[in-house]
Amino acid sequence: MNVTFSVIKGLTRMKKALLFFLLLSFCAQSQTLTENENQLKELLDALRSAKTEQEMLQRNKVFTQAMQQFLTREGAFNYSLNQLKSVADLRSDDGLVRIVHWNLEFPDFSYTYSGFVARWDADEEKVYLTELVDVNDPYTPIPEGVLDAKNWYGALYYKMITVEYNGDYQYVLLGWDGGTSSSNFKLIDVLSFKGNAVKFGSPLFVNKKKVLKRVVFEYSDKSSMALQMDEKRNRIVFDHLSPENPSLNGVYSFYVPDFSYDAYVWVDDRFVLQEDVIAINDAPEEKNASIYVYDPKTGRPKKQSYQLKWINPENSDQPGDINHVARTPESEQLEIAEEKPEEVIPKKKWWDRRNPNKLSVTTGKYKRNRRRPPTP
Repeated sequence: MNVTFSVIKGLTRMKKALLFFLLLSFCAQSQTLTENENQLKELLDALRSAKTEQEMLQRNKVFTQAMQQFLTREGAFNYSLNQLKSVADLRSDDGLVRIVHWNLEFPDFSYTYSGFVARWDADEEKVYLTELVDVNDPYTPIPEGVLDAKNWYGALYYKMITVEYNGDYQYVLLGWDGGTSSSNFKLIDVLSFKGNAVKFGSPLFVNKKKVLKRVVFEYSDKSSMALQMDEKRNRIVFDHLSPENPSLNGVYSFYVPDFSYDAYVWVDDRFVLQEDVIAINDAPEEKNASIYVYDPKTGRPKKQSYQLKWINPENSDQPGDINHVARTPESEQLEIAEEKPEEVIPKKKWWDRRNPNKLSVTTGKYKRNRRRPPTP
């Protein structure tokens, strides 16, 4: 052991990290998943402390190799990475797909991304792991192409939505990319599988008369853009972006939200663009809150509790109301139904396809059993 440490002492930082990883690999099988996660945290901390782009890339290579080895261990598919705070860990609602990924922010404020897609194969009862390689820049949009894992449109995903298309299960991803010092990006992409091969992009999005395989939004780094799934209304709602000045039309680094909203609404088996939709928040739970108010007796502020209570904008009997009923998505649909009841067709749902009573037969065959992986 003394010989080993004397060798390490004479090596460069990169070589030390690689040798450290090899030593971890040697004893990994005798360690618990928690112990392995502790070692991953050390490598991640070293990665986050890197100062130069070259140093970041070198340490990221070591961390990626260690993560790959960890995710191939038995029981790792269902193990939660609680200590790796800057690693995004996203799971599908059917429990069959997991995306573990992270970003690197370089000194020039550009970004790159690394990660893995893990997929549970119920037939073979094993996990297939695929590394994601970020090579596509958001500045070169590819709205109509299907990409593989080696040509990944890198991003940090924060939402995964399971849908059914042409008899197969696909996963709609909502993501963010830091872009550059002047632009940010939001992304709607689709993850699917051809055999065990990972694919990105699917013709699920209808923008007027054009069919897209993914949707990319570029906007000013000085602003933020909302892109959220509204599961209650089967739609993806997002800010409509406009240039800060009409003269800047087409220069997307100067695009900001204009306080209107658009949405991709699930109609039959596609997301269809609807412009100028009504976006509202769901009723929150009522809870107590505190504020400080002026006490005229003492001349000092005092703490006062009150109950946060949601006011339904559709309730015309609300005390203090001005006899105006707000427009909501539900009221809009009600008006359409009253005017043209024969055109109102119930929309298909995509969630919880595991219940056989809710499965739609699209191929004339029963779907195979999508068993979840066993819990360690």
